[in-house]
Amino acid sequence: MERFSVPTTVCFGPGALDALGELAGRRVLVVTDAFLARSGLLDQILSRLTGCTVETFTDVVPDPPLEVVAKGVHKVEEFRPDALVAFGGGSPMDCAKAMAHFSTLRPPLWAIPTTAGTGSEVTSFAVLTDSQKGIKYPLVDDSLLPQLAVLEPFFLKGVPPAVTADTGMDVLTHAAEAYVATGATPYSDALAEKAFSLAWENLPAAFRGEQEAKANMLLASNLAGLAFNAAGLGLSHGMAHTLGGKYHVPHGRLNAMLLPHVIRFNAADERAAKKYGKLAKTCGLSPTWRPLAFGLDRLRGQLKLPARLSACGVEGKAVKADADAIADAALADRCTPANPRPVTADDVKAILKELT
Repeated sequence: MERFSVPTTVCFGPGALDALGELAGRRVLVVTDAFLARSGLLDQILSRLTGCTVETFTDVVPDPPLEVVAKGVHKVEEFRPDALVAFGGGSPMDCAKAMAHFSTLRPPLWAIPTTAGTGSEVTSFAVLTDSQKGIKYPLVDDSLLPQLAVLEPFFLKGVPPAVTADTGMDVLTHAAEAYVATGATPYSDALAEKAFSLAWENLPAAFRGEQEAKANMLLASNLAGLAFNAAGLGLSHGMAHTLGGKYHVPHGRLNAMLLPHVIRFNAADERAAKKYGKLAKTCGLSPTWRPLAFGLDRLRGQLKLPARLSACGVEGKAVKADADAIADAALADRCTPANPRPVTADDVKAILKELT
């Protein structure tokens, strides 16, 4: 017997922010970063928390390190909120999830994304960073699922093209990996297909700054999050987590480099190859895996994203020296076991060599 559920309530469309009125009269801790706090966007959230006792935690930084999470947990224990509101991209989401998870109070989490990429507002995943060891740790637990997510496209208006490119390629990777993952079901497949085709159609226009396309990318991100939360991910994310922790390259940028190579690797599995062909067909490409992989390469180029680690300032000699450790960490990553084709250390090293 298999199960599929969507524990998170999703509010979207005109007036989605009105959902914050449901928190009236409660103690609310808003978790965000310093940029959003300074930008004036945070004020739009605070103004909706009428009748609430509100405090903010604005110390979140990219790839939230363990010490920032610990500081946030202390804030939760000190303020004792009835709810946390995560406001921002993947880093504020991950930090708020960990703050709630590791506190003794376990307050419910509400999530308001400001980027279209992670889908974190509907997933049981968070990624934390050990800065001293240079390792990213995926945290996976149902307690990390937000109670409610608010999708307000307005917050994506000022997102720069480079961030739109990085996060958009992450959406495509979430959808593609979920579609072929070992845990895929007809329900997750429907979500992944729609997410992939919606992102494929809208990412170039979103990169150019078109607001309607950015709104569609927000929906695609959410759908992809629902898909991979149910089905799992795969080798692209296993390697991206490892490489990101070691070399501090943005997560979506790494997936943009990795995904075509991982598709080529996984296409040796007949089931995966057929499903990649279905994805290609939904995007108007010839229905085999090759046009999908080549199409993603072309899209990455259109978005001005690099094809190799060397273009990100990572020297080939360093990658070669780190290859064994990278392979071990990628195989140990929580995402890799859901890959449709079994992976060995030599497989990881071969893909790594293609990226240097």
